[in-house]
Amino acid sequence: MPLLLGVLLGAALIVVSVRDRAARIAPTTAIGGPTGLGGALAQASYATPEATRDPLAPPVSQPIQAVLDPVAPRPFTQAPPGQRPYIPILMYHYVRYVDPGLDSLGFGLSVTPEQFGAQLAWLRAAGYESVRMDAAAACIRGEGPCPARAVALTFDDGYADAYTAALPLLQQHGFVATFYIVSGFVGQPGYMGWQEIRALRDAGMEIGAHSLTHPDLTSLGLDAMRAQVGQSGAVIAAELGTPVRSFCYPGGRFSDTVAAVTREAGFTSGVTTLPDGPQDNPFTLPRLRISGDLALDGFQWMVGAYLP
Repeated sequence: MPLLLGVLLGAALIVVSVRDRAARIAPTTAIGGPTGLGGALAQASYATPEATRDPLAPPVSQPIQAVLDPVAPRPFTQAPPGQRPYIPILMYHYVRYVDPGLDSLGFGLSVTPEQFGAQLAWLRAAGYESVRMDAAAACIRGEGPCPARAVALTFDDGYADAYTAALPLLQQHGFVATFYIVSGFVGQPGYMGWQEIRALRDAGMEIGAHSLTHPDLTSLGLDAMRAQVGQSGAVIAAELGTPVRSFCYPGGRFSDTVAAVTREAGFTSGVTTLPDGPQDNPFTLPRLRISGDLALDGFQWMVGAYLP
């Protein structure tokens, strides 16, 4: 029965007219990467555990104001041919100050500038490098070099302090990151505008897509799902003039269908909020949540457990 359902689902996703595709799915040239529903996806359903789901964080922010001279990201050291070390993917939301007594949810989704700076300083001192998600996906897909010892830093939602707080610290320590943008929220209070997002791009950061409006994609019909995934990337690509290759599932919610639509739209990876798992499938990548109550020794242990 699962095999039959998988065949029927694949057929339903493929049989779409060219006219409908143009209206609902971003062109391949806008997103970047191969299209189509080819490639085997596991038949299991990926229901994200409640504890790992990523609620849309409240937009209230108290970022630091800092201006630092850009520091060019260092190219990563490549692993020996035939080796593919694990790449810990770290998940952030805010870099700001939050009173946990007033906003426990926001506190859990935030790290202070001092925490983030200390984490980056330790990563650098311990010999870790950073890679963007497009480079990580190329490694996982066997289409590009793999880093010998690197992490991938990711930021969800596109909050204003990504520009005012996270970017200066990343530049100071010579790291790159991937910022997943909810395209429908750009310019709203608490979120970056296109000018700030372009500044991230110009600083060497990767801009990924995080849907149009941050819905639970697993609850949508196929047409609405395609619009949320494909059009979000197309909007960002049109604004930035660069391909958008990486996608982040809103709230960490995904399924075989969602992953297939993400692949179809031309993205080369999809990240989840699952805290653990293999990196064999670039459309079901787990991430390590970096929360406000994580001490530096806990951060060191977490990263080292996956990549000593």
